[in-house]
Amino acid sequence: MRLHILFVNIVFAQLRDTIAEPQVYSLQFYRGNNTLSFPYLGLGENQYLTLEFDEVGVEVPSDLWVRVYLCNKNWQPSTLPVAEYWNGYPQDRITDFSPAYNTRIPYIHYLYRMENRFMRSGFYVIEVFREREPSRLVLRRRFYVVENLVRILPNLQSAQVVTGARQGLQTIAFKVFPTQLRSAQMYQEFSCILLQNARWDNARTELKPTFLHSDYMEYLFQPALDMSAGVEFRMLDLRSLLRRRSFQVERTLWSDTGIVILLVPERPRAGLAYTRQIDLNGRFIIQIQDVGMDTSRQWMGRDDMAATQGDYFWVEFRLQAATPYSKPLYVVGSFMQWSPDSRFELYYDKEAAEYRRRILLKQGVYDYLYALWDEKKNAFDSDSVEGSYFEAENTYTIIAVYRGFTDREDRVVGHHWIN
Repeated sequence: MRLHILFVNIVFAQLRDTIAEPQVYSLQFYRGNNTLSFPYLGLGENQYLTLEFDEVGVEVPSDLWVRVYLCNKNWQPSTLPVAEYWNGYPQDRITDFSPAYNTRIPYIHYLYRMENRFMRSGFYVIEVFREREPSRLVLRRRFYVVENLVRILPNLQSAQVVTGARQGLQTIAFKVFPTQLRSAQMYQEFSCILLQNARWDNARTELKPTFLHSDYMEYLFQPALDMSAGVEFRMLDLRSLLRRRSFQVERTLWSDTGIVILLVPERPRAGLAYTRQIDLNGRFIIQIQDVGMDTSRQWMGRDDMAATQGDYFWVEFRLQAATPYSKPLYVVGSFMQWSPDSRFELYYDKEAAEYRRRILLKQGVYDYLYALWDEKKNAFDSDSVEGSYFEAENTYTIIAVYRGFTDREDRVVGHHWIN
């Protein structure tokens, strides 16, 4: 009798930031009380992460739950038991929710603060789902927990060649000093991840050192370290329609059931001269300035009043184009999780020779770009519409990843932010 043993390799799909239900808007996930911060925690740090979002068109709260689980550096779920990395309940109910107050469009606002109960560093996912059934996914967001065991010394420099193929690139170079984790197998055990403007959708992963020195690893002269510089984001200010309005607004249509904001037709910027302006590097804030009782207040990280009193507007984006693009065109930014969400896709109007779409946005300030969705690359291409200029200002994050011979999962052992 011959015994056949079959080995099966289970390959999990890579998880992405996702909004799975069309009524969910204004999703924010950040450190502490600062909505502009990037979600991460230090191992053992006395800090928490905040998740908040709206369920629009709903007047009765839903039974929503959250769970947290570990992934590897490729964002595939780990096989480690939850008890080995999370000191808390596997699932938790969202109990902090409030209905909108005095708004034309009803919604329920949800807020969840996640305490730092992590027992190991790594890459994590938080999911919201309905009625304690994880299969009924509402949304998903990625974050990481870091233990600072290495030192990262960056050297950000613009591409030196300003003509030809490299004029739209920014080159990143850096050194990693293993300090406590020095070993004879550094090339196999270490890798790095490079983020631009806190975006996971276009992250450069599996970066290996170019040179190995006796006490540090050097990363430079690699194609993966040449990042498209992009361009400064367009900005739309929707905080007030009474005292002042954004310069892009052409007309405002008022009704008892909602407000429609028609924007001035915009043009593609690819091929034009670079223009410097202050932006939020693709992020957004929720804030209102129409409340008479508190007109002088400043934004201090989070606008508590706007969470339930900020109204939603139908904003009509318009981009001129003599002919349609060969790929779908989107309005992109962190407000849509950098994901090909059909709610933010624009459609071509042949008679008007422009793309347009009415998109629901809450009162606040938004950074946005126009970008094409490349299905083959599974990524957005804003360079073809907006252009790319080495002078553009960006924020980069270097994340050091370590997996030693005895480690059963990837560890985040250092990070560094540079501008």
